[in-house]
Amino acid sequence: MSDLDPRCWNHTHAILNSSWSPGDTYLEFHSVAETIILPSFVGIICSTGLVGNILILVTIIRSTKKTIPDVYICNLAVADLVHVTVMPFLIHQWARGGQWVFGSPLCTIITSLDTCNQTACTAIMTAMSLDRYLALVHPFRLTSLRTRSKTIRINLGIWAISFILVLPVWVYSKVITFKDGLESCAFDLASPHDVLGYTLYQTITSFFLPLPLIILCYILILCYTWKMYKLNKKARRYSTTIPRERVIRLTKMVLVLVGVFLISAAPYHVIQLVNLHITKPTLTYYICYYISICLSYASSSINPFLYVLLSGNFRKRLTGCTSIRMRSTEQEINNIENTLKSSF
Repeated sequence: MSDLDPRCWNHTHAILNSSWSPGDTYLEFHSVAETIILPSFVGIICSTGLVGNILILVTIIRSTKKTIPDVYICNLAVADLVHVTVMPFLIHQWARGGQWVFGSPLCTIITSLDTCNQTACTAIMTAMSLDRYLALVHPFRLTSLRTRSKTIRINLGIWAISFILVLPVWVYSKVITFKDGLESCAFDLASPHDVLGYTLYQTITSFFLPLPLIILCYILILCYTWKMYKLNKKARRYSTTIPRERVIRLTKMVLVLVGVFLISAAPYHVIQLVNLHITKPTLTYYICYYISICLSYASSSINPFLYVLLSGNFRKRLTGCTSIRMRSTEQEINNIENTLKSSF
């Protein structure tokens, strides 16, 4: 049985070594937030994210012509769908005050999938940024890599690498029995050195390493766009071709997606690093902690709506799928009516 106090360990996968003590002034706030507020908010995210991501996947699958951005968006939707699929297990644990009732094997699987999703989303965002950079700034370079089949292989490679990167989670996530008898799904990291090592490994591989690449791609894209604007203005040419407008529109969509990703992911990883130096949590720390948890899950629900709002192509295809479904339903009704008429 572990000598760790259940309040000094992470029940939400965001913080590994918080030093909450039984006599903490803010213990009541922590209890209400973790058992009521957090499960309720994440439950709403889970419901909307499930519907939204399934709708995006159906729209892409039913499309006759699938583009390279579609491949990336489809994989992001799959990652978000995995995210919302594992949420109910985490919600159940939060609502029960950290009690895990699904067994150690499922604890390892759920925690690993949750972490793998974070890593895969970041990697896909990085690949999307590189693709937009090549499409806009160097449209005639590396064209052999920018095909739909190659893009599918790249995304499969991203998923394979993500599973490899989360191998420590497969090893250390398990059900731990604490000294008060509470059985919780957590990381079995006994020493502060292990906690430090895992936190740095996770934040670097899934956030701080790909972040400079994403930012660099969009700085280069903005520099190129500004350069082309000045050249067109000097030559008194203000119109662009339709393909170029489409590329810029897609780039704006990816830029907003990356912005949402930064807003949702940055607080989560920053709070992990800050937590390494926290000895006595304050009310401000508790509030920032729970906000970072909510933001880290919110992107899975927001992304599908961004695809629809920012992409006119997506709206057209979604409308087309809906129209096809309505026509199919009307045809079925007519067939039933004709059958009924012929029976009399």
